[in-house]
Amino acid sequence: MKQPIRLTKPQARRFLLRRHGLMGPHRFAGAEGAMAFIRQVGSIQFDPIDVCGRNPDLVLQSRVAGYHKGVLADLLYGQRRLVDYFDKELCIFPMEDWPHFARMRERRGQWMRSHEEVAGAREQVLAEIRDRGPLSSKHIGIDDKVHWFWGSTRLARATLEHLYYGGELGIHHKQGTVKHYDLIERCVPQALLTAPNPHEDDRTLNRFLVLRRIGAIGLLWNRASSAWLGLEDFKTTQRQQAFAALQAEGAILPVAVDGVRDTLYGLAEDEPRLLAAAQANDDAPRCELIAPLDNLIWDRRLIQALFDFDYTWEIYTPEAKRKYGYYVLPLLYGDRLIGRVEPVFDKKACKLTVKNIWYEDGVKPDRTIKKAVNACLARFEAFHKASES
Repeated sequence: MKQPIRLTKPQARRFLLRRHGLMGPHRFAGAEGAMAFIRQVGSIQFDPIDVCGRNPDLVLQSRVAGYHKGVLADLLYGQRRLVDYFDKELCIFPMEDWPHFARMRERRGQWMRSHEEVAGAREQVLAEIRDRGPLSSKHIGIDDKVHWFWGSTRLARATLEHLYYGGELGIHHKQGTVKHYDLIERCVPQALLTAPNPHEDDRTLNRFLVLRRIGAIGLLWNRASSAWLGLEDFKTTQRQQAFAALQAEGAILPVAVDGVRDTLYGLAEDEPRLLAAAQANDDAPRCELIAPLDNLIWDRRLIQALFDFDYTWEIYTPEAKRKYGYYVLPLLYGDRLIGRVEPVFDKKACKLTVKNIWYEDGVKPDRTIKKAVNACLARFEAFHKASES
């Protein structure tokens, strides 16, 4: 078994940021760059809230030169090179990965509340979509109310979501956050729909998913973590088995970081990058706003350990108890998370407003930092196609 690669905290940060395309010149550009990044990390997390851009767009704008919101929409619903489905919660991932989630679709297809009502509406909903094409819940005249996962909702919506969870329907397109569903065979190529499940049992699936989560972040430890969200029946025993198998196969490498008690693990294919991170740093500092559900910060404890940055997304925190704000983004400069920014984009006025910037203790925003932050905010405004303030 390989000896751990030894890194200091700055070197570990350098590895992560270079791998994510967040340090030095942009590695990713345009639609192909967006695809390359998503393939590298496996998936990016979706969230419908739009205060200054939705999470997947925020993830991509920080890494992909020339990125705008239409790029992701076209890759999803125009070219259909990406697909919406569950991975770590609701995610966006490459279409070719569809067969890997067969077991997940089978399990999620059995998620149901108001079973009798949803089962009774199933054939009507499928028939309407088959005959009429992509539909949202408001286009289906089943107005009965039923109890669903978050509370009361229309039976049409519950049935659509149940069919989507099980992989019988896909998202054809969205208007804002409103999903229009279609038959899965109209959304996913037939060759992928009929492809065999690559995972013969839960153990092989768990190995795939653990490897995928390590790749999504870059480094991850073998311990309880928010990075494992979305993995079914994945407890300590299953996690230990997956890590042991992946190490035995040589698919992951141990990494010891000075000052971090737990061993971290990276992908074997990243060994050259890990070794390069120990060399002198000649990267020009970049300044970027990081999405609240960014892959880089999927494990908040890991970020605290490596970056000395304690981040809580306070969107679900009662206003009186918030330390910062409703929708606050971490601010990256060089190899440090130096603060937090609360930006709000007014779509009607086409204007970006920065409500506040909080710098971390010990960070002195000198002329160089202020210039970099202002340039970052100018790019962020351009990403929104906002008018100059």
